[in-house]
Amino acid sequence: MSMIKVILFLLMVSIFSGCANKIRTTTTTFYAPEHQQRGAIIVISLDEQTNRSLAFKHYQARFNEKLKAQGYTIAPSIEASDYIALVSYGIDHGKSSLVSTPVIGQIGGGTEYRSGTINIDGKKTAYSGFYYSMPIYGVVGSSTRTITTYTRAIAMDIVKTDSFKSKDPVKMYEIRAKSVGNCAVMLEVFDEMLEAMFTDFPNESGKAITVSVESDSEC
Repeated sequence: MSMIKVILFLLMVSIFSGCANKIRTTTTTFYAPEHQQRGAIIVISLDEQTNRSLAFKHYQARFNEKLKAQGYTIAPSIEASDYIALVSYGIDHGKSSLVSTPVIGQIGGGTEYRSGTINIDGKKTAYSGFYYSMPIYGVVGSSTRTITTYTRAIAMDIVKTDSFKSKDPVKMYEIRAKSVGNCAVMLEVFDEMLEAMFTDFPNESGKAITVSVESDSEC
């Protein structure tokens, strides 16, 4: 392999290594004209069983940190809150696909052994020896493998507490975040997705924003 090819190979490895540990999340936010109002807020799930789980307590604490950074105070109960953040999160069963990758190898050139006869001044003379020419690289085959990608999602609606039990609750924010990748464990990507979700919060209403966040996950 020539020095140029070695350099290009190392450059590609460096590029892919730099991109391998990033979670790419697309967030869409809609908000009401009075969305900048702040007050006491509580984060809950609409599912009572989820609210009682230890896993939800972990995620709830992460939401609380982000909401406090946006000027909210955390309420100890629904009765003491001005706003309710209704949150949900999850991951699908994955989508599998077959990927074919070309295999690159030497298809010509390099060192060759040659022998034969040549005619010099009417006389046949035998010759033999090793000859070298620049190697030629090309596709010599392909390899296939199956990859599975998963869609991970986080949703959050912030509503006014006094309208929560009405037929038409007043929403202040409606936020949806989605990422796709090969990690099937929500816990491994949740913090990165939440970070992307609150980057430049609340962004432009009705516009999808994609943010890549570095991750130390080994998933």
